Amino acid sequence: MRFILVLIFMGYGFNLMAQKEKGRSLFFGVNVGTKIANKNYAKRYSGLYSYFGTNATQLEAVLYNNPINYNAIKDRLEGIDFIIPYDAYSTNIQYTPGILTGVTIGYQISPNLQVSADGNFNKLKVKTQYTLEVLDGGIGISDEQIVLGNIYAEESRFDARFNFDYVADGNKAKFMIGGSGLYSFWRIDEHIAEFRGLEHQLFSKFSDVPPSETNVVRGSGWGLGINIGVEYRINEKIVSQILYQPYQSFVDYGININKRVLLQHDFTVRFLWK
Repeated sequence: MRFILVLIFMGYGFNLMAQKEKGRSLFFGVNVGTKIANKNYAKRYSGLYSYFGTNATQLEAVLYNNPINYNAIKDRLEGIDFIIPYDAYSTNIQYTPGILTGVTIGYQISPNLQVSADGNFNKLKVKTQYTLEVLDGGIGISDEQIVLGNIYAEESRFDARFNFDYVADGNKAKFMIGGSGLYSFWRIDEHIAEFRGLEHQLFSKFSDVPPSETNVVRGSGWGLGINIGVEYRINEKIVSQILYQPYQSFVDYGININKRVLLQHDFTVRFLWK
């Protein structure tokens, strides 16, 4: 009789432990999505940025002050002289939305609460234009004529995001809301000024000049954001989470940005094994 009572109490204890542990588990998965970066940071690529801390802009130093590049451009203009005007630099410059990929690992605290960490990579591109002022003295006076060149840039980013999310009750589709803290890293991969088939490096990753306060080519910073979305169970082992993740970041790009609110936007789909 005592043995039977012991078995009953043991079974009851194991049942309480199982209920207590229900919903607690590790999970992991992969992320895909799109990043819409704040356009104010893209001003870094207009060509107005100081060239290694000198008084010359990048366009002035590379296209005008460099005799080889200056003569090559002048040849494209059929021997006509040119200058870099004060308004050569685009003021309407922005990133092309980039593809986001990464991984997630997390822990299900309860059926409704989860914590997770994301590591997401992203490649952003910039396409904009600049102007040259051509000085044609063929009729005895200098007539101003504006011609356009192109600027191309690529930037890599890595975001480490730490999330705390609430997942509402539901059958298959469940509403999600939460907050996140971020630490972001960025790096210039390419920055080129093109003019009529000629390409001139405004930045080269093979340069011997080390990054400094007057030569900011990579950096990092922190941020805060929110997570809003839906969790949908695909099968017994896999769930998908569709999230909108706006965030405010504080990153040094070596340029002065007057705006305090610099929201960036991630649209992320997670596929999790949980």
